[in-house]
Amino acid sequence: MAHKQTHAEESAKPRPPAAPRPRKNGGPPVIRTRSTAEARSDLMRRSAENTSGALALRSDPLADAKAIHAVVELARAHSAELARRGLSDHHGAAALELAREIEDHLQALPAAGAAARARSREAVELIADAAALVGPVREAVLRVTRGPEGRRAAHAFGIGDTYSARQPHHVLRALQRILAAVEEFPSVAADAGIVGEDLRTMEDLAGELEQIPPANGQSDEAESLHEKHGALRAYFDLLSAKGSLAFAADPEERLRLLALIPRSEDRRHLRRAASAESAAG
Repeated sequence: MAHKQTHAEESAKPRPPAAPRPRKNGGPPVIRTRSTAEARSDLMRRSAENTSGALALRSDPLADAKAIHAVVELARAHSAELARRGLSDHHGAAALELAREIEDHLQALPAAGAAARARSREAVELIADAAALVGPVREAVLRVTRGPEGRRAAHAFGIGDTYSARQPHHVLRALQRILAAVEEFPSVAADAGIVGEDLRTMEDLAGELEQIPPANGQSDEAESLHEKHGALRAYFDLLSAKGSLAFAADPEERLRLLALIPRSEDRRHLRRAASAESAAG
């Protein structure tokens, strides 16, 4: 006899994200999340869309994770107005959850780097040589890709993907994506200044990197960190956008919110300040 599910069992099933609800006045639909899990899925989806749009994460993940507590506290103080605009307390709870996981991944990164220290000098030099070429190519492509087609091209070149210059499979993947993108977007490659000699060098480096054995049974902490960090930044973006409208009549509160969210350029500024201090010393 077939088992008939009880109401409790049916309620325990994960439910799909709520469908957008059209506004009575004909305005845009507002997505309502019914749980922290749904809100997390929404943030992860937005992060994936940002990656496909070649959005590069430039902020410090630890600074973002540390800032989230004060940001969510402020959001909860205005929960009714923000919820009316489609950002619920579930999003804040999901962001706090992501921040805890980001800190866990950051703590695990040094252990994951043990494999890098165990590599031979030849392998380390090979990875460094390849990374030294990948970085400038990605930077050059980012400078010459504009507009909708440019965003698609930047994504094809690997902009927005997880990338760690110490991980051979990340560097190899970056090289392979660049080589494939050059074929698909030759005009972008020309604008970036990529020449035949560069391509031959990248092909040679990719062939050599393929010979480095992968780490056995080791999770990709950098990949997981990038994924969670992107979702956390998606929450900051949503809150900044909705907060700008919610606090339109209260500019001081709007400024307080924006001041709590780490800016994506802060990391670069901190590096410049550290370099200046080193030079001065």
